[in-house]
Amino acid sequence: MGESDWTAILRSAEILRAAYPTPPDPSECTLQYFQIDEREASVTVGFVTLQLPSRPPADWEGKKYNTVEFYLRFTNVKRLRVAGWDFTIRDAEVSVSRSSEGIQVALASEGSHIHFAADQCLVPRMRSYLSAQE
Repeated sequence: MGESDWTAILRSAEILRAAYPTPPDPSECTLQYFQIDEREASVTVGFVTLQLPSRPPADWEGKKYNTVEFYLRFTNVKRLRVAGWDFTIRDAEVSVSRSSEGIQVALASEGSHIHFAADQCLVPRMRSYLSAQE
């Protein structure tokens, strides 16, 4: 990601920071979800990680899980470009950084390239579950 704590660019990262001393880097996660909402000029990206939190939320206590998913919702998206979309996007190299024009996001894999700018990023959801894949 280029920054030691990529969550510093997020408007609300409390849910991630409360669970992880160092939140999982999206580049090291699997892309699971990607939604463009043209009505609200937003993009939501969901990631899956096997990196379990050292301080899980209280409502996860007693629950069996080996996988965590979290979502990043980018708002006031501008200059969205999508060039190709294929199965390799799941393993995309993810870049989230701050520039003078706001937050810059790029997802790139062999057959897929997505780039956009956004004013802010929120973490609307994080959940755990027991996955058959490890």
